[in-house]
Amino acid sequence: MWDLRILGTESLGVRGLSCYVEVDGEGILIDPGVALGFTRWKLHPHPVQAVAGDLIRRKIISLWAKAKYIVFTHMHGDHVPLYNANPFQLDLYALNHISKKTIIAPPYKLLNMKERIRLTKIHELYRENLITINRTRLYIGPLRIYGPYPHGYSLSSVYIVYVETNKPFMHLSDTGLLVDRIIDVVRELKPKIIISDGPPIYRYIHDNNLVKILLDKARHILESMLKYTDIVIIDHHINRCDKGYYWIQSIRNIYGNVMTAAEYMGNKPLLLESWRRTLYTLLPIENYWFKNHYMENINKFKPIYCKLIRQVKLVNELIDEEKFHNILSRVIANA
Repeated sequence: MWDLRILGTESLGVRGLSCYVEVDGEGILIDPGVALGFTRWKLHPHPVQAVAGDLIRRKIISLWAKAKYIVFTHMHGDHVPLYNANPFQLDLYALNHISKKTIIAPPYKLLNMKERIRLTKIHELYRENLITINRTRLYIGPLRIYGPYPHGYSLSSVYIVYVETNKPFMHLSDTGLLVDRIIDVVRELKPKIIISDGPPIYRYIHDNNLVKILLDKARHILESMLKYTDIVIIDHHINRCDKGYYWIQSIRNIYGNVMTAAEYMGNKPLLLESWRRTLYTLLPIENYWFKNHYMENINKFKPIYCKLIRQVKLVNELIDEEKFHNILSRVIANA
């Protein structure tokens, strides 16, 4: 038996790249974190975003209890549960800390001080069941872990995860389709399905030349990987702006077997992180709404989120911010 579930990422309304894979009854949870950008355009996450985050956190908490292996490719706050989580992140102490698990994490030497504290807090709960990666290839059960590799267009490091089964799966973490060495591992292992983030072009959206350089690089690496795999799922950083989403769809129109995580899971992409301003425009609320009555606001806006999901499923075309504005307007009018 083989099952892949993508739990939380930008096309599903949050930040992260969390996945759950089940192989012959053994669960593998990869990068079980979830976050929302604490501020963007000087706005905190809207309650509609927080509803999506709350639902995804609940899924991760449930699957954490079920998983045999838990893998952290790196220790960023949208990829791990946190001892000091803000309301939009996953609280480490909300999890069921059953000791009979194998926790796999990067070595302390690759981490900055903040990340070392995060790992230390996890180590306090799991002790001898925590394995820090001490070689470039680590094999445990159905897992092969490789690295470290660059965190895309930055100086930090990540590991990639290969799940060995009759339908091999590879999690490329935040390599951003910007690391040439990844091609060698894909060529060697030939996974059936790959999930990767894409370049964080939302950070450089006003520098057209740099955006073009990053997307051209990503396309070169993607084209090379597509020779050795059946499906490539691209999400996370690249879907923090509509331009990244359009790029994924343009590549899909050429190759056919490229998609967002939402599309792989049978849903329509809902880039709530990218469309935060529209949420505040159509559903005004005080910017610090989460300081008081957090769950009250979650419950208040949950029906809006659920109706929005149903309406989005009825749309056959790409949903950009303008179309999202129109869909949300109809939802509010009929609420």
